[in-house]
Amino acid sequence: MKRTERHHLKEDPLAVRLRVLLDSTRGGRSAVLVAAVAGGLLVGGAVFGWQQWRTTRAGELLASAMAIVEAPVVPADAGETPAGAYPSEAAKLETAVPRLLAAADAYPGLAQGIAARYQAAVALGTLGRTAEAGAQFQQLAEIAGGGIYGRMARLGRAETHLQAGEYADAIALLEAETRTAGDDFPVDAVLMRLGQSYRLADQPAEATLAFQRLVDEFPASGYRFDAERELDGLVPGR
Repeated sequence: MKRTERHHLKEDPLAVRLRVLLDSTRGGRSAVLVAAVAGGLLVGGAVFGWQQWRTTRAGELLASAMAIVEAPVVPADAGETPAGAYPSEAAKLETAVPRLLAAADAYPGLAQGIAARYQAAVALGTLGRTAEAGAQFQQLAEIAGGGIYGRMARLGRAETHLQAGEYADAIALLEAETRTAGDDFPVDAVLMRLGQSYRLADQPAEATLAFQRLVDEFPASGYRFDAERELDGLVPGR
């Protein structure tokens, strides 16, 4: 092949057009890739910023409510009442509950919202609003699952059943917790309450088993002496 023909082939207009198109496509792909990465970073930054804002806002709502929960109680007849004090524990908790529930409902899945719901349920139980406390404990147990707050919620639910005289329901919850206990959970405290629940339900044999398990499995427990006193009452001369 003549040199001029080879040169013609190299400079063939179609080949040149294809090469230019290929080069431009490569450049376009690079530009698209860069744009996609940049866009991803922008979206990721926005999501992160939004999550940070939600966390901060949830913390502020929880802190505001807890400031009330932890406020001092000064009876009205005690003289001058300091700023931020409440005349009774009930008055303080009645004020705190709506704020706690507002934080819990606004951010139910965040740690701050979970903590707020637990505190609201405890406050409701303290106020004697047993049904409302039980409903909040139940909702918290569903949200928190197997975490520590979920387990504490189930124990709180058991307490509301006890307050309502629903011993069988309380016992079922407590028994389940003793079977799924972990190292970070006060199983001895659960056994103590389980034994007391059986005693209240007039089931002395089951109560004895619960108290005896506490004594045998947790000899260093702070509940041991209480359990032994319960056993002395249930099994005289043991």
